[in-house]
Amino acid sequence: MYKRKKRGTLKPHKSSIVLDLKPILVARNILHPSAYLLKIGVNSFTANKMLKGEAVQINFRQLTTLCLHLNCTPNDLMALRQMDLPETHALNALKVLSETTPTTVTEWLKGKTLAEIEAMMKL
Repeated sequence: MYKRKKRGTLKPHKSSIVLDLKPILVARNILHPSAYLLKIGVNSFTANKMLKGEAVQINFRQLTTLCLHLNCTPNDLMALRQMDLPETHALNALKVLSETTPTTVTEWLKGKTLAEIEAMMKL
């Protein structure tokens, strides 16, 4: 009997680049993230893993769907855990994963200048 090998043993806490949907969902004022992800075609198992920060892989169809519906780029969806990178490394362009995610749009905009908010609205 042939036993299928697992794709990998990468655990969410060991991955350095992670999917971080909470900030973009807050920015888009999406109150029911699970329902929203189901509505755009992400299955419930995957949606729950994505929202809990437990997703260790994402396929291009899912990534494209998220970017199209959230009007964002893949960089907006990804975050970087602590990594020891050279200052000039391209991965430094990713946002750093934060343990404290804003829960409201007002909280998310807090501390930003008017110019920064205007620049975000032009996206």
